[in-house]
Amino acid sequence: MTQSYFSHGKLLITGEYLVLDGATALAIPTKKGQEMKVDMFPGSGNIHWTAKDVNGNIWLNISFILQGTHLISVALGKLASSTEVVLLKKIVEQALKLNPYFLNAQTDYEIITHLQFANNWGLGSSSTLIANMAKWAEVDAMQLFFKAMEGSGYDVAMAVEAQPILYHIENNNPHWKVITYNPTFAEQLFFVHLGQKQNSRNEIANYKTKAKPSLALIERISSLTNLIVECKDIKTFENLILEHEAILSEILGTPSIKQRLFSDYPGAIKSLGAWGGDFILASGIEPTSYFQSKGYTTTLSWNEMVKSEEIQEAN
Repeated sequence: MTQSYFSHGKLLITGEYLVLDGATALAIPTKKGQEMKVDMFPGSGNIHWTAKDVNGNIWLNISFILQGTHLISVALGKLASSTEVVLLKKIVEQALKLNPYFLNAQTDYEIITHLQFANNWGLGSSSTLIANMAKWAEVDAMQLFFKAMEGSGYDVAMAVEAQPILYHIENNNPHWKVITYNPTFAEQLFFVHLGQKQNSRNEIANYKTKAKPSLALIERISSLTNLIVECKDIKTFENLILEHEAILSEILGTPSIKQRLFSDYPGAIKSLGAWGGDFILASGIEPTSYFQSKGYTTTLSWNEMVKSEEIQEAN
């Protein structure tokens, strides 16, 4: 018996970091995501897990034995304590605690995951895994996330919805609303990969060591999010994202990415997600040659990166 699951990756357009303190954030789905195929055979609770990258190369190949609601590692050696294996075990074990019946000791499992984007792109390898696991285990994806990981959870909510969302946390509970977001000036928006993947968990921990932003700044970020969603022209959009960058720069005590790396760029630039790595959003007319001249070779148009409204309706 074979079961297949798929979840889309994500981009956090606004509200990075401050979403943890109640600001409203805008998240959008990417075309590419993560596939998960599960083959089941009569057996004795053996679980073989293979993770493949965008090129089909195996980057994780491990085995477990099911014992109640726990996974026992099989001959992993030092790999058993690696961040990837520890997180994977935690996700599966927490799914088992939420639904103890989705795995059983009379079955063997062959699980293959396949990322459609590069591991260092920061589009949500963990959130798409959790969303796929929740589908397989028939559990609530948000419950699974908050039991297995830390963070705001916006990425899992977006993976579940596979549509743009406005997301915020209120009284420690996540809330989100599915919206339509298809800017009329999308042909002037590009995503540039900086090639320096940020560890979201580390960046969140570092953010939490700083003084909590004022309520006024949190509310202004929420206001900017709503204005960006409603924005109809590129110049207004550029002004809004530059203000957003200025606020985050002040809070984080870090120069914006444009100040640090692209001060001579004629358009606007905004960091996405954790500052300093992964992708940035740039406005302009065919800016690929500019970024290539700076040594950044991966530039994607809005239509190349973002899951379109037409695809959403078809799903």
